[in-house]
Amino acid sequence: MIKYMNFDSFRGYLLKTLDELSTYHKVELGNHSTFIITPVEERGKTLNSTDEYIHRGMLNSDNLEGRFFDVDSVIKMLGCRLPLCPMWVKVSLRDPGDEALIIELQTSLRFRKPSLLQNQETGHPPFIAVFPSQNE
Repeated sequence: MIKYMNFDSFRGYLLKTLDELSTYHKVELGNHSTFIITPVEERGKTLNSTDEYIHRGMLNSDNLEGRFFDVDSVIKMLGCRLPLCPMWVKVSLRDPGDEALIIELQTSLRFRKPSLLQNQETGHPPFIAVFPSQNE
Protein backbone atom coordinates (compact mmCIF):
# COMPACT_ATOMS: atom_id res chain seq x y z
CA MET A 1 0.00 0.00 0.00
CA ILE A 2 1.30 3.43 -1.00
CA LYS A 3 1.54 5.78 1.97
CA TYR A 4 3.56 8.66 0.49
CA MET A 5 3.16 10.71 -2.67
CA ASN A 6 5.10 13.65 -4.07
CA PHE A 7 5.51 15.09 -7.57
CA ASP A 8 8.37 12.72 -8.44
CA SER A 9 6.51 9.57 -7.40
CA PHE A 10 3.28 10.79 -9.04
CA ARG A 11 5.16 11.40 -12.32
CA GLY A 12 6.90 8.03 -12.01
CA TYR A 13 3.58 6.22 -11.56
CA LEU A 14 2.13 7.92 -14.64
CA LEU A 15 5.22 7.03 -16.70
CA LYS A 16 5.03 3.38 -15.56
CA THR A 17 1.43 3.29 -16.76
CA LEU A 18 2.47 4.79 -20.10
CA ASP A 19 5.12 2.04 -20.38
CA GLU A 20 2.36 -0.56 -20.07
CA LEU A 21 0.38 1.14 -22.84
CA SER A 22 3.52 1.47 -24.99
CA THR A 23 4.23 -2.25 -24.70
CA TYR A 24 0.64 -3.26 -25.43
CA HIS A 25 0.18 -0.95 -28.44
CA LYS A 26 3.82 -1.21 -29.64
CA VAL A 27 4.15 2.59 -29.81
CA GLU A 28 6.43 5.14 -28.16
CA LEU A 29 4.77 6.98 -25.26
CA GLY A 30 6.36 8.90 -22.41
CA ASN A 31 7.58 12.37 -21.48
CA HIS A 32 6.66 13.84 -24.88
CA SER A 33 3.12 12.50 -25.03
CA THR A 34 -0.03 14.55 -25.58
CA PHE A 35 -2.89 14.18 -23.11
CA ILE A 36 -6.53 15.07 -22.71
CA ILE A 37 -8.12 15.06 -19.25
CA THR A 38 -11.69 13.87 -18.78
CA PRO A 39 -13.15 14.29 -15.28
CA VAL A 40 -15.70 11.62 -14.38
CA GLU A 41 -18.52 12.34 -11.97
CA GLU A 42 -19.12 9.15 -10.02
CA ARG A 43 -22.76 8.37 -9.43
CA GLY A 44 -23.54 8.04 -5.73
CA LYS A 45 -20.20 9.50 -4.59
CA THR A 46 -20.10 12.85 -2.86
CA LEU A 47 -17.38 15.45 -3.23
CA ASN A 48 -15.85 17.12 -0.19
CA SER A 49 -14.93 20.82 -0.14
CA THR A 50 -11.43 20.19 -1.57
CA ASP A 51 -12.91 18.10 -4.40
CA GLU A 52 -15.49 20.81 -5.17
CA TYR A 53 -12.79 23.51 -5.20
CA ILE A 54 -10.64 21.54 -7.68
CA HIS A 55 -13.65 20.67 -9.83
CA ARG A 56 -14.95 24.22 -10.06
CA GLY A 57 -11.55 25.86 -10.42
CA MET A 58 -9.66 23.48 -12.66
CA LEU A 59 -11.22 20.14 -13.58
CA ASN A 60 -14.29 21.50 -15.35
CA SER A 61 -15.38 21.36 -18.99
CA ASP A 62 -14.76 25.09 -19.57
CA ASN A 63 -11.10 24.64 -18.64
CA LEU A 64 -10.50 21.21 -20.22
CA GLU A 65 -12.64 20.91 -23.34
CA GLY A 66 -10.61 21.09 -26.53
CA ARG A 67 -7.29 21.45 -24.68
CA PHE A 68 -4.22 19.25 -24.93
CA PHE A 69 -1.64 18.88 -22.17
CA ASP A 70 1.96 17.73 -21.86
CA VAL A 71 3.13 15.47 -19.05
CA ASP A 72 4.29 18.40 -16.86
CA SER A 73 0.88 20.09 -17.12
CA VAL A 74 -0.87 16.82 -16.26
CA ILE A 75 1.32 16.34 -13.18
CA LYS A 76 0.72 19.92 -12.02
CA MET A 77 -3.03 19.70 -12.60
CA LEU A 78 -3.78 16.26 -11.15
CA GLY A 79 -1.09 16.63 -8.48
CA CYS A 80 -2.16 20.13 -7.46
CA ARG A 81 -3.08 19.00 -3.92
CA LEU A 82 -0.34 16.43 -3.28
CA PRO A 83 -0.15 14.32 -1.23
CA LEU A 84 -3.89 14.18 -2.07
CA CYS A 85 -4.48 12.60 -5.50
CA PRO A 86 -7.45 11.58 -7.61
CA MET A 87 -8.90 8.31 -6.26
CA TRP A 88 -8.27 6.71 -9.67
CA VAL A 89 -7.08 7.66 -13.15
CA LYS A 90 -7.84 5.43 -16.15
CA VAL A 91 -5.16 5.85 -18.82
CA SER A 92 -5.93 4.85 -22.41
CA LEU A 93 -4.75 5.54 -25.92
CA ARG A 94 -7.52 7.52 -27.65
CA ASP A 95 -7.16 6.20 -31.23
CA PRO A 96 -4.30 3.67 -31.33
CA GLY A 97 -4.27 3.67 -35.16
CA ASP A 98 -4.03 7.45 -35.43
CA GLU A 99 -0.63 9.01 -36.18
CA ALA A 100 -1.15 11.70 -33.53
CA LEU A 101 -1.12 9.58 -30.38
CA ILE A 102 -3.36 11.15 -27.75
CA ILE A 103 -3.62 9.70 -24.27
CA GLU A 104 -6.90 10.12 -22.46
CA LEU A 105 -6.88 10.40 -18.69
CA GLN A 106 -10.31 9.70 -17.23
CA THR A 107 -10.02 10.92 -13.66
CA SER A 108 -12.01 10.76 -10.48
CA LEU A 109 -12.97 14.13 -9.02
CA ARG A 110 -12.41 12.77 -5.50
CA PHE A 111 -8.93 13.58 -4.14
CA ARG A 112 -7.71 11.40 -1.26
CA LYS A 113 -4.54 10.50 0.63
CA PRO A 114 -2.24 7.87 -0.96
CA SER A 115 -3.29 4.96 1.28
CA LEU A 116 -6.93 5.33 0.08
CA LEU A 117 -6.18 5.39 -3.66
CA GLN A 118 -7.57 2.72 -5.94
CA ASN A 119 -5.38 0.61 -8.24
CA GLN A 120 -2.83 -0.17 -5.51
CA GLU A 121 -2.37 -3.60 -7.13
CA THR A 122 -0.87 -1.97 -10.27
CA GLY A 123 2.14 -0.77 -8.28
CA HIS A 124 1.48 2.75 -9.58
CA PRO A 125 -1.74 4.06 -8.02
CA PRO A 126 -3.94 5.91 -8.79
CA PHE A 127 -3.21 5.05 -12.44
CA ILE A 128 -4.43 2.00 -14.34
CA ALA A 129 -3.83 1.28 -18.02
CA VAL A 130 -7.05 0.54 -19.91
CA PHE A 131 -6.76 -1.55 -23.06
CA PRO A 132 -9.31 -1.87 -25.90
CA SER A 133 -10.42 -5.32 -24.72
CA GLN A 134 -11.48 -3.84 -21.37
CA ASN A 135 -14.94 -2.36 -21.80
CA GLU A 136 -14.88 0.29 -19.11
